[in-house]
Amino acid sequence: MERTKLVRLCVATKIWSSGTGWFATELAQGLANNGALVNFVAPALSPSSWEPSHRNITRLTPPRETTDHTAKFAARVSKLNRIVWTLYYLFIGSALSRIVIFSMPDHEVVSIPTFFMLRLLSKKVLLIVHDPLPHDFRHRGGQRFRKMLLKIQYHLASTLVVLSEAGKQEIIRTFGIPDGRIRVIPHGAFALAGGTPLPGSGAILAFGSVRRNKNVLQVIEAVKALRSRGHSVRLVLAGGADPSDEYCRACLEAASEDPDGVVNMLQFVADADLPDLVAKVDAFILAYSEFNSQSGVAVLAGLSGRPVITSFAGGIRELQAAGLVGVSIEEPICVATISKAIEEFYELPTSVWQAKAESGRARLAAELDWTAIAKRYLAL
Repeated sequence: MERTKLVRLCVATKIWSSGTGWFATELAQGLANNGALVNFVAPALSPSSWEPSHRNITRLTPPRETTDHTAKFAARVSKLNRIVWTLYYLFIGSALSRIVIFSMPDHEVVSIPTFFMLRLLSKKVLLIVHDPLPHDFRHRGGQRFRKMLLKIQYHLASTLVVLSEAGKQEIIRTFGIPDGRIRVIPHGAFALAGGTPLPGSGAILAFGSVRRNKNVLQVIEAVKALRSRGHSVRLVLAGGADPSDEYCRACLEAASEDPDGVVNMLQFVADADLPDLVAKVDAFILAYSEFNSQSGVAVLAGLSGRPVITSFAGGIRELQAAGLVGVSIEEPICVATISKAIEEFYELPTSVWQAKAESGRARLAAELDWTAIAKRYLAL
C-alpha cells in the first residue's frame, strides 16, 4: 500500500450512532489506512461493531449522554458530563497533533471557544460541515442569533470541508466564507447491505429520520393517491421518528389511514437488519427539498444496488454523476410530481433497473472508497 508522510491528527465527534457517527469512524479508519496516526475522540459507538480497529488509531472515549429526554434535569447533567469529558479528551488528543478534524461538533456555544483555543495553540482546525444550515433552520423562528454563531464558527475553522458543491455555494452565499477556504470532499460509502436482486415487490423505501425538508408527508399522500387509482405500490417507512414533533405526528397519522399501503417501521434500524429491509424493496425514495448536503441514504441505496426516486437535490445530483441511478422528481416537490415519478419508475421492467443498479453500484464503490477519500483530507 502506498504510504503517505507520517501525520499525527485528531478526529472528534459528539455522535456515536447513525450515519453521522459512522462517518467519523470510517474517516478515522481511512486516515489510518493511509499511514496517519489518529487520536479518535467519540463516545462508544453503537453498534460496537463500528468501532475502529486499526493499530494506528488511539481511542479516546467520553461517556455517552442519555437519550431519555423525559427526565430533563438528568438529561442536561448527562449532556454536560459528556461535553466536559469530550473537551478533556480533545485536548489530550490534540496535544501531539497539528491537525484536528471535527465532524458534528458540539453546539456553537461550546465549539466556538474550543476552535479559538485550538487556533491559539497553532492547530489547524478542519470542520466537516454536513449541513450548512441545520435541517430545521428554515422552519423555525428566532434563528438570527444561531446564524450569527454558525458564521463565527465557520470563520474560526482553518478549512471547511463540505460534502457537495451545493453545500459550498450555500456557505459562500449565506455566510460569506471565501471560496479558497472551502473544499468539497464527498461522503464515503457505507457498505451495510449487499447487492441483492430487485424483488419486483412494488415496495419503495423512505429511510432515515422524518424531517419536513424530506417531504415524507407528501410521499405518503402520493402513494395513497396511486393506490386509490389501482396502483399496487407500497411504501415502507423506516428510521427515526420523534412523536413529539408536529410534522412527524402528521406523517404517522397519514400512514395509519392505509396500513396495507404504508408500512410503518419508524424506529431505529440496526445495521444488521438493513440487508433484509433493503432486499424487500425495489427502490429508495428521497423527495428532498431545501437540501444542500450529501445524503448518506442515497449512498446506502446506490451501494445496496437499489435505484432511487429522488429530487436529486444537493449532493445527490453529484452522486448521480458517480453512478447513482434512478428517476427524477420534478419541481415543485408535491404529491402530483412524486406520484408521476413513482409511475415513471415502474414503467421500466425490474430486469432493466437491476442491470442499471448493478453497474452504478460498482462505479460508486470505486468513487466513494474511504481510504481514497481520506487521502484527500490528508492533502489539505
